[in-house]
Amino acid sequence: MSDLFSFIKTMTGNSKEFNKTKIHERGKHFFMVNRLMSISFPVQASYFNHIKINGGQAVSFWQQLLSSKYTSTPKWMWVSTKKEKEKKKALQAVSDSVIKHYCELYQLSQRDVNDALKMFPNEMTNELLEFEKLTKQ
Repeated sequence: MSDLFSFIKTMTGNSKEFNKTKIHERGKHFFMVNRLMSISFPVQASYFNHIKINGGQAVSFWQQLLSSKYTSTPKWMWVSTKKEKEKKKALQAVSDSVIKHYCELYQLSQRDVNDALKMFPNEMTNELLEFEKLTKQ
């Protein structure tokens, strides 16, 4: 069971199969399981990193915790950033080079522009589109 995602499905949905795995096999997945569990349990995951616990035993703890709360893999475990980046690119009205030029001209950081796009999407998009028109002339 070397694949992380199949291991997580076994860990959360099939206790009998999980109990058949050896401690050192569980320990191989400790880093990623701990990282995923830190989404909902950041303090406990941090403690596991600092106390240098046996990885296999920590994964067993996480399995017991999950099996007591959930009957299947919780949705919060399946995080994806690739789709969000593609979605952002599809929604972006102007190119990155225009935004970069805008930041340089007005002495702003990329984060300032991103925050403005999140808080005032219509106004900021309109401003960037006007800026793009002005710079092309």
